Amino acid sequence: MDEDNYLVETTMEDIDFLAPRLRQADIQECQAASGMEPKEVLIEGLKAGHFTFTLTPRKGVRVGIWGVVKSPTYDNAGIIWMMATEELLEYQIKFLRRSRVYIELVQKEFSILHNVVDARNELHIKWLKFMGFKFIQRHENFGVAKLPFYEFLRI
Repeated sequence: MDEDNYLVETTMEDIDFLAPRLRQADIQECQAASGMEPKEVLIEGLKAGHFTFTLTPRKGVRVGIWGVVKSPTYDNAGIIWMMATEELLEYQIKFLRRSRVYIELVQKEFSILHNVVDARNELHIKWLKFMGFKFIQRHENFGVAKLPFYEFLRI
């Protein structure tokens, strides 16, 4: 999407590299929502994704992965998701600046972006608020673990 390859199309090599390095909060969220291990979730995201990108703040460095899957719930909507390593925090200013640009590009294709986030995943909740997502409902018993999750969207 840009000249310095901040985002590159995700490969299985990226998933193999990132899955064992993910933040504990992202691992917990995968397990609580689906009962699946993060690597399985990432592979599904890659297979079903409308697009999937790996965050590469500099050559040879991979710190996260995100994508959008066409929503079965709403017309012209996408289910947005992201997982990251702790190393993403080293690039947080660059990440935050670029996030808004990329969300705007995605929003041109999907009028609604939505998903759920584990209520324990404070870092992602802060990022979602910063990006202009609205939290529309708290589900007290969501997923296989029956834990609180927030439903969010951006129109």
